[in-house]
Amino acid sequence: MGHYPFEWQVQDLCAEDFNHFQNQFTQIILQLVPFAHGPVTFLDAAIDHVDALQNVNKPKYWLQYIKRAIRRQRSVPASEKPILFLPVWSAESIVGIAAVEGVDEQFSGIISEEWLSDRSRIISREFLLQKEQAFDPVTGMFNGRHLQDALDSLLFKVQENGRHVKKGTVLPGVSLLLLEIHPRANNAEKALRYIVRAGYYLESFLGQDVLHHLGNGVFGLIGENVDEEQAKKLGKNILSWFRREGFQRIHIGINTIECNGKITTIAAENGLSCHNLIEQTWQSLRKASRRGPYALCTYSSISKPEAHPLKKTKSAVLVKLRKLWADADTFALLLISQDRELQDDGFPKRLLALIEPRAEAIAISANETFVFLKNTDAKQALSWARKLKKKLPGDLGTTYSIGIAYFPCIDFKKSDIPQNGRKALLHAGFFGPDTITIFDGISQNVSGDIYYGEGDLVRAVKEYRKGLELDPANTNLLNSLGEAYAQMKKPRKAKPFFETVLHADPKHYMALYNLGVTSLTIAENEKAIAYFEQALAVYRHKPQANQINDLLLQLGKLYCRTGRYNKAVVLLEKNKVMDEMSPIIPGRYALLCYLGEAYMGCGRNKEAVMVLQRAIRYNPHDAHALSMLGELYALENQGDDIALSLCLQAVNIDDRHWKHWYRLAVVKYRMAEYESALVALKESMNREHKNVEALYLAGKVYEKMGFHSKAALMFKAVLKITPNHKVASAALEGIN
Repeated sequence: MGHYPFEWQVQDLCAEDFNHFQNQFTQIILQLVPFAHGPVTFLDAAIDHVDALQNVNKPKYWLQYIKRAIRRQRSVPASEKPILFLPVWSAESIVGIAAVEGVDEQFSGIISEEWLSDRSRIISREFLLQKEQAFDPVTGMFNGRHLQDALDSLLFKVQENGRHVKKGTVLPGVSLLLLEIHPRANNAEKALRYIVRAGYYLESFLGQDVLHHLGNGVFGLIGENVDEEQAKKLGKNILSWFRREGFQRIHIGINTIECNGKITTIAAENGLSCHNLIEQTWQSLRKASRRGPYALCTYSSISKPEAHPLKKTKSAVLVKLRKLWADADTFALLLISQDRELQDDGFPKRLLALIEPRAEAIAISANETFVFLKNTDAKQALSWARKLKKKLPGDLGTTYSIGIAYFPCIDFKKSDIPQNGRKALLHAGFFGPDTITIFDGISQNVSGDIYYGEGDLVRAVKEYRKGLELDPANTNLLNSLGEAYAQMKKPRKAKPFFETVLHADPKHYMALYNLGVTSLTIAENEKAIAYFEQALAVYRHKPQANQINDLLLQLGKLYCRTGRYNKAVVLLEKNKVMDEMSPIIPGRYALLCYLGEAYMGCGRNKEAVMVLQRAIRYNPHDAHALSMLGELYALENQGDDIALSLCLQAVNIDDRHWKHWYRLAVVKYRMAEYESALVALKESMNREHKNVEALYLAGKVYEKMGFHSKAALMFKAVLKITPNHKVASAALEGIN
């Protein structure tokens, strides 16, 4: 049931367009009303104008002119000040008012109302053309052109803000995310459907954020007032969401421009522009695509390797260290760092003065120094470091943290020890300032987590495996390694690590959850249910709020899939899925969808309709919810035409699932469109051969069409799969 995958008809203008095209619409008005210089304020015609005027800090007397323009459906000039109130039209309806200030008083008295009203119609047509040019016919989203316009406006604002803040002051800037969700498909229509479905999932995940489709499965998202850490967190959540929803791969590139006192200098030196920002983000996206099926990369990590938490030791420092360890069979290396950078350059000079003659110090930077201790093991190095800290004066204005690495250490080379010292220092950071930490398996877990967070799974696996050589029984390392393999789409390789964790700690929440997800991936549904139920029991004693929605979603989905509808209802009702006060965060609307399916499975159709209607408000393109709601409308006699429309939408959005086709066939059957019902049933059975519901309905369709022998074959097929199927047995007896 393929359909033309492009939508050329752009929707009419709406009030939301005033936000999306504010700068472009303003330019159009000032070009077509040449005797005004602005500013221009856009107001929604359908909302409370008193509140709207307060929000944009405009005087109350505007209200009478806004009402007059809407009532008379004509442009209105103000008498108090040179301001024009122009209606913005969508077909024959006024969707908003454009208040144009700065009108030349020479012209304001001689302009006719006819000219102004004609001008407002011309302006409205130009607005619609602007919207059409920013429209992507595949997804119905904004396109790359609109992304560039929006970025240009934001970057201009960032530079303006940067001129008015003190040097060193950091304000939230602008983050650009490029997401590649490119399909593997054997024809264009399948590829386009995959892209559209991915876009719908992204829209439902992001909520009110504006999403752009740049073409070929590359989406763009602008985060205003979003710093790099926030952008990375959002990116990681998107990766987890898409992996859970069955998408085979997704890559994310991130680039952030900070707003600070140096922004104008940065702009001058680096050519801060929309084109450069997009080009840099594309470079990070290409890097992410080489890291695995689900990966992200930030531009800062590839453009500023010296700022990376696991930055490499400078070659000049390594040359000095090699001379020191050349004839040493045993040594310790201490990386000493100021916890707070001081204004003067007293470090490392003060530190060097305190170091004993047998120790060698090599400065790395103004606030970091290596100390080399020959013929010293880890325990001796720790004792030495503690004595050094006691010597440090307390009036320096800072404290010092120390990471200790040592040689020999399993099969690490001498050249690896400086990096191990940095890992130990990062490990020390977890305990707060003024801390000493010896390199161990947890240090490797810390470094592995850094690479894992960047989407560099190959390097993360290497770090975790090395950590297990140091500490084979460490449950954090075992679980981390299992998660990395799971992200690399190697569930059977991941599973033994989670099982080992549970053997040591049967109530390890993340291992239970991960084993449930892994079992689900390899189609072991019963095992997955058992693990998720155990994880839920642990959660209730030790809440882990960041995972509970995922856990409820997976367990609710499995209960519905295996026909345990009552259990699904109890689970989801108990966790207040329908609570109006609960925030609809990513994944929560899907919980509503499964609660609706559970109600439907229990025969509580009216409650199912209510829940699914709410789910669709949050995600209008959820094929699963649309399909179920269509069948329910038919069953509850709420309109066959609406039911058919919903089921067709579901199939057009996602034609992979047999139930979508089956529900379409149910509606067609009720409408006595038997030929069409058979077509849908064949599609359903092609996707699921042992589909008892579709086989039985096909028998009923053939029976209605008078093909009794074919109907009997369908009922026999049902009984072969489910021998105690009473309804099919009765139908077969009736034919005989």
